[in-house]
Amino acid sequence: MATIPVSSDRSEETRHQITFTEAMERLSRDDRFRATVFAMNTLLVQKGIYSPEEFEFQFCQFAQKNLRDR
Repeated sequence: MATIPVSSDRSEETRHQITFTEAMERLSRDDRFRATVFAMNTLLVQKGIYSPEEFEFQFCQFAQKNLRDR
């Protein structure tokens, strides 16, 4: 599956959550990019824009094309 399930009880998660500004300061450029992709993918799946299966299919299509072109 492309995303992790979202829990309705976020009290434990919220207590240990860092701020957006702190995350931006502490993460490397690559990790900030990965976090952005993760967040956007999670939101798009949750909002029903596409399913995890559709994401995985498109991901594999991209990988196959790029690996073939090498």
